[in-house]
Amino acid sequence: MRRPRSSTTLPVVIAVVVAAAGIAASAPAASPYDLVLNNGGASTVPAAAPAGGATTDGAGGAAPGAAPSTGAASTTPTTTTPPATPAVPRIAPLRLHAATLRQDGHALVFDLSTRDPWTAASLLRGKRSLCVRLVYDDGGFQSRDVCASRRGAGMTIARVLQSGRHGPLHTLDGARTSRPTRRSLLARLDPHTIGLPYAPVHWRALSTTDGCIVSERASCYEALPQASAIIDLHAPQPIGCTATGPSYVTNGSRTKKVVALTFDDGPSIYTSRYLDVLEGAKIPAATFFMIGEQVAGNGALLKRELADGYELGDHTWSHPNVAGGGAFAAGQITSTANAIQTASGFRPCLFRAPGGAVSGSLTSGARALGFTTIEWDVDPQDWARPGTDAIYSRIMSQVRPGSIILMHDGGGPREQTLAALPRVIASLKARGYGFVTVGQMIGSQLRYG
Repeated sequence: MRRPRSSTTLPVVIAVVVAAAGIAASAPAASPYDLVLNNGGASTVPAAAPAGGATTDGAGGAAPGAAPSTGAASTTPTTTTPPATPAVPRIAPLRLHAATLRQDGHALVFDLSTRDPWTAASLLRGKRSLCVRLVYDDGGFQSRDVCASRRGAGMTIARVLQSGRHGPLHTLDGARTSRPTRRSLLARLDPHTIGLPYAPVHWRALSTTDGCIVSERASCYEALPQASAIIDLHAPQPIGCTATGPSYVTNGSRTKKVVALTFDDGPSIYTSRYLDVLEGAKIPAATFFMIGEQVAGNGALLKRELADGYELGDHTWSHPNVAGGGAFAAGQITSTANAIQTASGFRPCLFRAPGGAVSGSLTSGARALGFTTIEWDVDPQDWARPGTDAIYSRIMSQVRPGSIILMHDGGGPREQTLAALPRVIASLKARGYGFVTVGQMIGSQLRYG
């Protein structure tokens, strides 16, 4: 913005296990990926018992029925003959029917079906597990097991040690699961939350029993596919967004300590320098409201913004007062959205009126075109060039959780705002603020091609 020129079924817990894989050099017949997929990154020899002498169950605890060690050996010999141990019935893994893994935008979708019905409680009683094993090369083979938990609700994450045991379980955020049938599991996961990069990932579904050491000859597991499949995770390219919620917004929730940095009146000769600052400070989110007549010839700049995770918004074609709404405002908004889409492949759903001049007619008309009208609650009036210190102090004195901060990357000389930006970012970080796009703040949904 600058002043007008002329006037959020049965829940299933997912346990995510992170392992740094060690590859045995003595197994030339199998690929490194197969070794990690089979052994999960643990040694190919049985893991040593933990200190104190307890046996392990392969999941970080003492095996069922194992007596805890007292820490001291007995010095009194005994001639008692132990009673015969009754035979333990063999536990078979659940039979797998089908498994798929695909990318859907930012999400990784795991779809698993079995030939037998199951519940979280029956997995626990039967000492069985259902997982997908994920392996990738990051200068060393890394492995993650994502499993349907047998206890409670929610998501958990744990680190797998090279011994094959895992550390403490922690809550895993951002995953959604459902049970379409008693024989299926559908899990929607965030690759970054579970530690996956955008890179080729080898995977296969595993059905195992407790204490199972997955190997090519083991009978305690089933796998689909038998050999690993590959999914090439890539940074998703958004092609647009869908307006949701109120048609007019000035700020986000005051309960979340995040802010939205927004920049108006670009693209301009300054915009790439703003991106340098944001990228250098590792800011994951920002929103740029653009003048349509300035978009042509700046496609690479817009695509850079999208690649950085930033959002593109509509700021009219030529920056007039459009408070009256109607056909004139609609033309200004639509022509700008078309220009942004042509240059970048992304069609915006956020609109900001020049000068903040709005009316019910304008906001309702913008919503009919598929836009949420966005204003702000922090205005340093940097368009007037009050000085770098003034821009900085005005922002820091006004900011609150959920603030939408107005700044400018175009519309005139912008050296002062550019100079203030690193200090603003550093101080916001020091106060514990996170950074989101306006769309993330208000819950608009991105669409992916």
